[in-house]
Amino acid sequence: MLGRVTVGLFFLLLVWGNLVAGLKAGLACPDWPLCHGKVLPPFRWDIYMEFGHRVIAAVASIFLIALAARRYRKYEGAARAVPVFALLLLLTEIGLGGAVVLLETPVRLTTIHFMIGLLVFLLAFFMMTFDGERERPAFAFRGPAALFLSVVALVYSQSALGAYVRHLEAGLACPDFPACLGEWVPPLLSGPVLAHFSHRTLGYLVLLTAAMVCLFVRRDPRQRGNRPLALSFLVLVAAQVGVGALVVLSGLHYLATALHLTVALGMLSVLAHLWVNAARAEGAARSLPRS
Repeated sequence: MLGRVTVGLFFLLLVWGNLVAGLKAGLACPDWPLCHGKVLPPFRWDIYMEFGHRVIAAVASIFLIALAARRYRKYEGAARAVPVFALLLLLTEIGLGGAVVLLETPVRLTTIHFMIGLLVFLLAFFMMTFDGERERPAFAFRGPAALFLSVVALVYSQSALGAYVRHLEAGLACPDFPACLGEWVPPLLSGPVLAHFSHRTLGYLVLLTAAMVCLFVRRDPRQRGNRPLALSFLVLVAAQVGVGALVVLSGLHYLATALHLTVALGMLSVLAHLWVNAARAEGAARSLPRS
């Protein structure tokens, strides 16, 4: 239960942060850790969007600390590095959150802030799945597990690039879809246009990869149990392309951009499930007696 609540809080935190960025409320509290010099700031919608983000972050941090402490006691050996690394990333994330505000949301620092938040989300997902009691932590980096992990890295990179495009304010550098500036390959590939076009191109690569993963899972009888997950991943990626078009055609409407991130988190969650299943299968194979 603790793991599920922690993952849910970080899911909410990432989406809420996206809403804050979409509503241009990131500097509504220009100081840190207080907000307008107060613990409880004056009521104004943009202030409370940013303040709410900080409150959710504080609650999520408390739950992550409790989860990491519990898993550290239950895990053994190298697996203990997971909760320790999660807490180190959390401390880094807290410091970066303050720096993002005090430095007035610089593009690269804000993107790194988001990337670390995604990593914490994935580590919390790992600790939610492997409680150290009913199920010992498992790691797998070969065979199907390596495939699924590489796709996680691809989707993570695509999400990070999307965050960079967002904070660079390049979301409308290609204001049309599916073309970019009226061409399949825009005439000027530099600056914001290059960033936006790269994000789109990588998105198509993710879609192709999702189709290949789905085909691989369907053709491999050992992956029978993963077929619903692989199909879900493909559907989510296809939906993500549509939501990406909606983001552009709506002029970066904040609800569309929040949905875009929500679907991306769903994609990462499904891929994490696929990797976990592969790790379990590899662990089960290792435990079988050899003849």
